[in-house]
Amino acid sequence: MRMFPFLKPTLIYDNDVTKIRLEDIEKLGVEGLILDLDNTIMAPKSARLDPSVKAWLDIMKKNFKIVVLTNNKKAFYLEAVRQVLDLPVIGFAKKPWLFGIYEALEILKLSNAKIAVIGDRPLTDIWLGQRYGFKTVLVRALTAHIEPRWKYWLRKLEWSFVKRM
Repeated sequence: MRMFPFLKPTLIYDNDVTKIRLEDIEKLGVEGLILDLDNTIMAPKSARLDPSVKAWLDIMKKNFKIVVLTNNKKAFYLEAVRQVLDLPVIGFAKKPWLFGIYEALEILKLSNAKIAVIGDRPLTDIWLGQRYGFKTVLVRALTAHIEPRWKYWLRKLEWSFVKRM
């Protein structure tokens, strides 16, 4: 499986983001987090924070600088998310490409080695982190929801590559 090293996360949680332990992230020498939004910390298009995610985020906010980076481009939704999370939210990031990452780095003001990306998609979140020398944490999608069949199969394919490494 050496042909896809850019999909290999630093840590894998075969569960949602709320199972990430503070100690595990601290051991990585991380001071800042770049969090994916949809399916990682919120159900897609909901702008609602689950109580368990809120409790996890409250702990993380006390210990790390945090930026939310999402490919979502709906301005009204992103503004609602900013209000709910009380965190910087950068939309239309086009992960894994360059578009949103410079703004995130400007906010965090940390070296790349001190940053971890946490997300549910190897081809966007993990690849982004690997491209910039960040630590990477792959989690399962937060909630089950209906999505197009092609996306369901793409997720299964992505995880199958990761599990084989």
